[in-house]
Amino acid sequence: MPWDVFGTVGLFSLWTACGLLPWCAALVAGRGRGAFSALPLAIVAGIVGGLLVAAFAKDGAGFAVSLLAAMAASALALVVLRRLVQGAMADDP
Repeated sequence: MPWDVFGTVGLFSLWTACGLLPWCAALVAGRGRGAFSALPLAIVAGIVGGLLVAAFAKDGAGFAVSLLAAMAASALALVVLRRLVQGAMADDP
């Protein structure tokens, strides 16, 4: 029983770490502007991306794909957020 909890916490930690990789790239590329406000989004998107794959694929390949999906979901969420913020800033007079 405790090993199941450790495994679940480990998976969530890995998905969070994979979600933080695109956030780190956005932090460096944007020179820190607005990156800290996007931190919770990157974490949640990484976990959701990993969970979506893990819900269907429960083998070793599914685990690897879930890590890639966590990075891809986080990167996509950060790109969408950046576009939304840039569009909102362009509309301001």
